[in-house]
Amino acid sequence: MEDSNKIILTPKEEWDIVELAKSTRRKLDLGMGVLGEKIFKVFRDNDIILFYFKLNSKDAESLAAFYLEKYSSVTDITSYYIAVNSLVPLDLQIFNACHEFYHHLDDKKDKLHINRLCNPDDSLISAKANRFAAEFLLPTETLKAFVKKYNRGEVDLENWTIQAILRLITQLQIDYQVPYRMIVKRLKEIDAIKSELREKLLEINERDIDSIYYKIGSAVNNQLFDKLNSVSDKKGVESEALNVILQNFDEDTITLDVVVDDLKIFNKKIEDFGYDIDIDDDDIDEIKDLFGDDK
Repeated sequence: MEDSNKIILTPKEEWDIVELAKSTRRKLDLGMGVLGEKIFKVFRDNDIILFYFKLNSKDAESLAAFYLEKYSSVTDITSYYIAVNSLVPLDLQIFNACHEFYHHLDDKKDKLHINRLCNPDDSLISAKANRFAAEFLLPTETLKAFVKKYNRGEVDLENWTIQAILRLITQLQIDYQVPYRMIVKRLKEIDAIKSELREKLLEINERDIDSIYYKIGSAVNNQLFDKLNSVSDKKGVESEALNVILQNFDEDTITLDVVVDDLKIFNKKIEDFGYDIDIDDDDIDEIKDLFGDDK
């Protein structure tokens, strides 16, 4: 059943999100094809620092991802972070990261946005972010073309068997590296299936290794399907972000205390990278939380 608190976007809001996804893909020269894990490189190439954290994913209220802007009054530079919980399956990490990417693009964006695992559409901003993530990862025109390819040029799948539809969804998940439930909802959005079939498909526990869907996915491409349904168990920042911090220090763009504090965010020390510098910890302000005070 649909959540009674779910926000339904207006046709104008839907249109704006679709156009934003298209224009963002064009601006980043991504075409209309597969993104999947490549989205993480897209972030890195556009000065967004990707950060992994690990929190128990059994609680629906646990943190799934967050977006953060951190301004430095010393360098007059704003740093952008997208952080994802690596203890959720990889396909959800990709979706959650794109959800947060919307908050980076939004003109009215907050400096901090938090996304929970339950990922509800119970606020307008969350509904828009979820719709953007779905459209950005699997554009409407791409999805329609995919369905038509396997359905004799038609979009309507209502006459298909459940097994056939699950095979189609499996191929979409493997090809585009997106979550099962996102695909089911997208099929309803393009009128490939009706609400009754949508609800029937959403009743399937797609992560259950004994479910028909999981068996089909394992048969189609066991290695990639298993990867998408597994946690990555990562923690910390990717090496590219550390390189940017150290390069800024090498070029005297940031001061020693700033680089030390920035590295502390990621549990690193400047000595770890071969710098022989005597640092008096008493001269460095304590970081009060995950990303510290403004420096």
